[in-house]
Amino acid sequence: MTQVSNLSASVARLASQSRLYRTLAFQEGQGGGTAMKFLQDTGSAWLPKILISRSKAEGAEASLLEFGESAMTYALPTFLGPGLANLFFKFGAYRRPFDKAFNKKLLTETYEVLSKASDQKAAAQAMVTKAAVILSTIGGIGLWGESLVNYGKNLMTAKVFKKDKFSDVINLTPGKIQPQSGYGQEDSPQVKKAKNRIKQVSVGFAGLLGGAFLLARFGHRSEGVKKISGQVVKHLDFSFAQNAQKKVTYGLGNRKGLLGAMMLTCAIPYLDSARDGYERLETALRLPVVFAYILYGQELIQKGMVKYFPHLFKEALDAQGKVMSTRQIAETALMRAAKDSQNLTPEMEAVAAPHIRRGLMAKSLTVVVPLASGIVFTGLGLGLLNRFLTNYRFKQQSLTGSGGNPQPRPSLVPFSGPPLNTFGLPFSGVAADPSLATGSYPLGGLNRGSFAGGFGNSGFYPAQPATRGGVAFGKDAGAKRSYPG
Repeated sequence: MTQVSNLSASVARLASQSRLYRTLAFQEGQGGGTAMKFLQDTGSAWLPKILISRSKAEGAEASLLEFGESAMTYALPTFLGPGLANLFFKFGAYRRPFDKAFNKKLLTETYEVLSKASDQKAAAQAMVTKAAVILSTIGGIGLWGESLVNYGKNLMTAKVFKKDKFSDVINLTPGKIQPQSGYGQEDSPQVKKAKNRIKQVSVGFAGLLGGAFLLARFGHRSEGVKKISGQVVKHLDFSFAQNAQKKVTYGLGNRKGLLGAMMLTCAIPYLDSARDGYERLETALRLPVVFAYILYGQELIQKGMVKYFPHLFKEALDAQGKVMSTRQIAETALMRAAKDSQNLTPEMEAVAAPHIRRGLMAKSLTVVVPLASGIVFTGLGLGLLNRFLTNYRFKQQSLTGSGGNPQPRPSLVPFSGPPLNTFGLPFSGVAADPSLATGSYPLGGLNRGSFAGGFGNSGFYPAQPATRGGVAFGKDAGAKRSYPG
């Protein structure tokens, strides 16, 4: 096609007149990509949790957790990355007169540029310093930050709602922290664990920063450290772009890089902060699905839409069948309207306008549909599935207990489980809590009794009679039994 001299001016005029164009153009940029990930995460995690929350406590937890971690994951790296880079550059690597070739601009260069640089000494210093920044960011956000949010959520619920078990939070059980019952909020095992973990990860993050400082300062002296640092930078680096003020900004990188590494790392505090088996199972089911959707969902859904509904995206696809950028859609339509002319006239722009509008609407579908799919399937669908499975598991466990109480799994640890039978094994279906130990056994099964007694949570259990289906028989049929409380 003929080169059009005023093409850029026409595109700029279009951008000033079309809000849809500006929105899509922002979404394509580095800041917009981060905003899109935030919307995907919020849409697939927070909104459905609020819509189907089982209590006010669960809704409050969802709000604190999702917005807190989204702020850390999608906003903090853009500040933490350059902040750590400045810190390690000023007080770490750049300290000696002969390091003048190592300037801060090298910290925003990619692995490919640094590996081919003419001054490999300066490039090596930049490589280890970049690795220090990357590892500190992953540890700071994925472990320390996520632990603060997840355990902070547990502390908030215990303080505000007086609940320290997930089954209480979702109203499966009516439990509540009672300070007068012998151990108060401060002594609750879940609260103790939360406070201890926050202290542990804080100390660990301080140690990580110290190690990163040493890496930035001395890492270039070791060939092995330089190679490892090079691989860290190659696969986990930030993405870099210039803003309107020509200042380099830090982004999250691609899904296989920094963002993916942070998501995998944050799974550790997510699972570790679970307060009981119900919460742990819900988390274990939700995390991989949500992570996969955030990392791959938009791209896979977009490809499927283009493949099976190509007629909807005709104005938005290039010659290879790929969705064009916002600017490419406008330029393609304008150049087609210009034909062999070297200047675009208002009439030509008017001819191109409907094609541009259809192209932009088609492109917007590739953004809106994946987001809506995340809300409906990944969010609401997965949330309702988790809710159903948790209720089902609770009811199944209740069948093996007494009075509708959920039945903990027996423990083989001495002094921590239910009474033992003749063979030194815990009874099947007997609760660890002595108050539940007199319940009937499931399916009317035979329990031979514990003629030698045993030890449990509250001390020594006396010998128990043999029962069938919860009914004593034989010489013990008329015996009256009681258990220490």
